[in-house]
Amino acid sequence: MRIFHPGDPGYDDERSGFQTGLRHEPQVVFAVENARDVEEALRYADAHGLEHAIQATGHGLTTPTTGVLISTRRMNAVEVDPQSRTARAEAGAVWQQVVERAAPHGLAPLSGDAGDVGVVGYTLGGGFSVLAREFGFASERVRAAEEVGDVVTALEFELLPISEVHAGEMFFAVEHAEAVFEAFHAWDLPDHVTPALTTLGDVVRVTFASTRPFDVGHLRIAPPLKEEFGVKPFARAAGRPLPPHTYQGDNVLLRELPLEALQRLREAAANSSAEIFLGVLPLGGALGGGASHLVKLVSPRLGVAEQHEEVFDVVRPFVLGRSRNFRYAVA
Repeated sequence: MRIFHPGDPGYDDERSGFQTGLRHEPQVVFAVENARDVEEALRYADAHGLEHAIQATGHGLTTPTTGVLISTRRMNAVEVDPQSRTARAEAGAVWQQVVERAAPHGLAPLSGDAGDVGVVGYTLGGGFSVLAREFGFASERVRAAEEVGDVVTALEFELLPISEVHAGEMFFAVEHAEAVFEAFHAWDLPDHVTPALTTLGDVVRVTFASTRPFDVGHLRIAPPLKEEFGVKPFARAAGRPLPPHTYQGDNVLLRELPLEALQRLREAAANSSAEIFLGVLPLGGALGGGASHLVKLVSPRLGVAEQHEEVFDVVRPFVLGRSRNFRYAVA
């Protein structure tokens, strides 16, 4: 284990993560390598009356600590047991490690759309995978958790017999956004298909994935800028990693999302004074009842909470709550 204080070589690198808009300002950083190191860091925090925070990748950083930062990135062992179809991942492991170790055995985890996200933080937030409507939350597959105090040092979870998926994406020019949103809303969605609708500046993107075949013909309401759809290895459906950057985001869970509200949501995000990327995720299927949709907003800068809330106001009558998985740089 290494211990860093402000001014030490390596201190800045150790406290930094994927989120560049916020950064921890700890009095001391414990770069832990095992559970005993975590226990030592917690004893130090308690003895000095300091708060503590845990960081593996920093994707979901919300409130930076000024006390003790427990950096788990070196604690990143991953073990796969093909006989029991389980994996054990330490606190600093990322999904790409699990995907790569599981694939040779024809297995896959319920990971999300970015392989560089930490396994433990993602799972503790629930875990909306790229196959969420087909298989449910990643947290439902956890078999055991290893803990030191309030710090989860490792998780053991089920893997699924998945080697290939039917998956793809479509991109449309924003001038066709209204028609794309309407077609997406009208989709008689099979429970085994997990789609997402996203605005990206002048582009509208639709993604979809399942272990079983399905049709997306009704979404071709305009000439796509790009379309790619077919059977591919699971790892290729998990998305592409992005470089560290500044961003702020939040979400709401909705009990329903009428077409009129969806279109107004699109217009509000497009007309906001902040640059806002809108994401709409239909729920249901294996995710169970309650919420019908998750709506998330992400901006490439901080200080946009007020603008995000103005967009959420459009669907406020339908809001049930929020998901922990899609809250970034918000208290």
